[in-house]
Amino acid sequence: MSIFLVILIMVVVFGGMIAAMIAIIRKFDPARNDSVNKTNSTKAQELLPFEDITNNMIVLGNHRYRAVISCSSTNYQLKTNGEREQIEMSFQRFLNTISFPITFFLQTKIIDNTERLKELDKDIEAVTAEFPNMADYAEAYREEMRRLNERIGNNQQKKRYIIVTYDDSGTLNTLSDEEKVIHAEKEIKQRCHAIISNLQSVGVNASIMKTEDLVELIYSCYYRDDYSYAQAISEKEPFSLFVEGGQDHFRNIPKTKMLDLILGETINQIQLANIDTDPAGKKTLMEIKGLREKYAGYFQEPKGGE
Repeated sequence: MSIFLVILIMVVVFGGMIAAMIAIIRKFDPARNDSVNKTNSTKAQELLPFEDITNNMIVLGNHRYRAVISCSSTNYQLKTNGEREQIEMSFQRFLNTISFPITFFLQTKIIDNTERLKELDKDIEAVTAEFPNMADYAEAYREEMRRLNERIGNNQQKKRYIIVTYDDSGTLNTLSDEEKVIHAEKEIKQRCHAIISNLQSVGVNASIMKTEDLVELIYSCYYRDDYSYAQAISEKEPFSLFVEGGQDHFRNIPKTKMLDLILGETINQIQLANIDTDPAGKKTLMEIKGLREKYAGYFQEPKGGE
């Protein structure tokens, strides 16, 4: 009788343990907790990790904000050795000026010419209807445009971004929620302008993305069918200009080299800001180039291949 009781108690205990384990597994099952599968999720916004996109910012909630800077490219591989060294030094100095978190983001997009070709078809129909003798030329042109990506051997478009953060508004207890938003918008804009100014020294043109551009960028991140990140990462292109932590280009730098760096960065800023389109700006640019050639020129290639 006692053995039967022991067995019965063991069955009850083990049964309870198994039931508890099943309950825990069901509770933390990702499929059950995925908001996509919940019938009470009535708004698409509930599935997104941010609250809004407004005033050229992504609002994450809890007074956390993100702005995105769109950056042009610079063909580092085609630069001379001196020019590459100048870019690396300017980039290192740019990184040293950053006192807040940023994220470098590279997006590789497969170019889709479908809509462009549809417009081309309409234009060709209109032209050939008025000039029938152009039909053969128009058809040859249409075929060349269809095979354009194949001919140039590249069907990808790469865009470069810097994500700028601002999470400090929540600590400003003396401000109202509306004042915190205004303060955050001002602060994150100042951070963006500081980055843009320093990027000009590297020879990179940049701008703060507008609200509508942010919406398009977010949309493209959620619909990735035509986007590829793996190839860009494998090519290590996003990291080609990062300066190793142990490499200090400014240690024991000659004064002539530092002067040339400053003059070179100034030339980049003048050209990217289109100041040289004004007569006074053009004259100033020529004078700076003359000073660089006369007193510095450390990063410039010798004339005549010397």
